[in-house]
This record gives sequence, structure tokens and C-alpha cells, in this order.
Amino acid sequence: MTPVSTYEHIIDELASKDYVVVDGLIEAEILSELKAELLKKHTEEELKRAEIGNGANSSVNDLIRSDKISWIDTDSKIPCEQAYYQAVNAFYTYLNQACFTGISDFEFHYACYEKGTFYQKHIDRFKNDSNRKFSFITYLNDSWQHGDGGELKLHLDDEVIEVEPRFGKTVIFKSHLIEHEVVENHRQRFSVTGWLK
Repeated sequence: MTPVSTYEHIIDELASKDYVVVDGLIEAEILSELKAELLKKHTEEELKRAEIGNGANSSVNDLIRSDKISWIDTDSKIPCEQAYYQAVNAFYTYLNQACFTGISDFEFHYACYEKGTFYQKHIDRFKNDSNRKFSFITYLNDSWQHGDGGELKLHLDDEVIEVEPRFGKTVIFKSHLIEHEVVENHRQRFSVTGWLK
């Protein structure tokens, strides 16, 4: 698919279902370099325990969320991070032109779920901050097998969608509408996760 046809498919799915799962939105070479960068941060212990809430209401609660993260600077000079952001920017620019979504910013972090970790069911938009419009997750896990756990569960009105976190897969959904969770992992699980605002 060309970028435009991929974007049109994503927009159609978001309009009809509020979420989309797509393969190949980001080039595999970029994702391999992002994974190497994430593993470097993991080795150098730069990943921090993720918090729930925001601002003065933020806290670490391993009973709800037990992953570790590292925020990616929007002005990063690391080539693979720049390339990822360029791809995200190209998509949301098209989305704005097609749907008048008014997106003007984004934020992303690396996420690492160790074996046995999870994230309980939640909504991505904060009660006191409505900026997050779309959640955007790209998976970096090679050779993921059924039974490895770590599925993303999207809780819709009439069904639950399970997404295996396989390399190259991107999930986009409306941040204020879809409750979701990460079920317990049975191996390390890596992603780049963020929000269009």
C-alpha cells in the first residue's frame, strides 16, 4: 500500500471502529534501530518505573502498572527517533487535512514490560487534561509467539479485541473512548507508545 492508501485505510477504520491495527506503517529498519536504542537504555538502566496519573496526582503503583519507560525528546538528534517522528508527523498531517482533527503536538516514550508485568484496564485521557486525542503504539518484538502473553486488550462496547505485540504492528485508537489493558507478559515486551494531541 502507498502511504496515502494506508492513511485512508487508517482513517476509515478509526471512523467506523474508533481503533485500527496496521502492519508496516513504520519502516522495519527504523523499528530495528529503535529497538537497539531501547535495549541500550535498558542496559544502562535509563528506563524508569512508569507512573499513573499526571502532575500532582501522579504516582507509581505496581498493582496497576508495572512497566518501565523512557521519554523520547521531541527534538531528538538520534536518527531513528527523528525518522519515527517524521513518520508520525506525516500521518497526523494527513489526518488533520482529511478530518480536521486539530492535532498539533505529540509525545512518545519507550516502554519495556519485563516478564510478569502488566497494565490494568484504563483510559489514556486524564480527567484533568483532555489533550490526548489518539493513542499510538508501535511494537518492537521479534519472533513473538502465541502464549507469550502481553496482548493489548481493547475493551469495546460489545467485544474485546486482543492484539499480539508483534514487530512492526501499530495500533491507533481514540484516547478518550477505548478502555484497554496489557495482560501479563511471559517474556520481555518492547514498544514505542505515545499520543497525538
